[in-house]
Amino acid sequence: MKKKVWLPTIIMFFFGVLFLMPIILLVMNAFKTHNDMIQNFLSFPHYLYTGNFTEAIERLKFWKVVGNSAYVTLGTMLVCTIISFMAAYGIAHIPGKLGNVLYLLFTLGQIIPFHSIMIALSVQLTNANLLNNLTVLIFLYAGFHGAFGIFTYVGFLKSIPKELEEAAAIDGCGMFRCMWQVIFPLVRSTSITLLVLFFLWTWNDFLMPNLYVTDSGLRTLTVAIYMFKSTSGSEWNLMLAGMTLSMVPIIIIYIAAQKYITSGLTAGAVKM
Repeated sequence: MKKKVWLPTIIMFFFGVLFLMPIILLVMNAFKTHNDMIQNFLSFPHYLYTGNFTEAIERLKFWKVVGNSAYVTLGTMLVCTIISFMAAYGIAHIPGKLGNVLYLLFTLGQIIPFHSIMIALSVQLTNANLLNNLTVLIFLYAGFHGAFGIFTYVGFLKSIPKELEEAAAIDGCGMFRCMWQVIFPLVRSTSITLLVLFFLWTWNDFLMPNLYVTDSGLRTLTVAIYMFKSTSGSEWNLMLAGMTLSMVPIIIIYIAAQKYITSGLTAGAVKM
């Protein structure tokens, strides 16, 4: 009996360590000098060398690119949440097969790979003179991430009793007010989960800002780190320091919201 209990635990522990190993190596080598990293890549640092972080912050123009990333990320989180909730609310209240058809169409939007349309989208943005615009980038992210938000919200909204909205209507609550003041608070855990996912997907994205933002003053953090690698040659210790700094907001947000993530995703299970 003990073997049956311990064997899955050992296997999961092994895969957990295997999964965390690249992150552990990244952080370890961010605190090493360049020579120490080259000679002892797999060992712990002899001492915590913080000079990499100071130089990386200066050469990356760190706070400038963090500000750009924060603007795009927070804007995407806000726009995605509002649009996906309103669309899901409308779909959940459409009677008959039409609601299911619309739900299916939005869901199918998730399976379209960005790579298949990125060139055509680049041509359209160039012709419309919309390149190098962080606000445009926000709405591009909203278009791609919003489908998942709709997919998640609809299942939860369909589980809410209609009597709740009918009671609110009797008390004089209009549809728009009911949507935001009565229903939206009920999807709190789902909303927090989606906000965390929207944050992760946008903050970590490299491809879209690299394609559609060429102005060096508008670079996001991921693009700036890549350019830093290109200009600094073999100074990998500085690049690892920049990557370590970029993980700090992710870790903080995940720790703060982790109790909502599982409940939020399971609450939004599909109910057709």
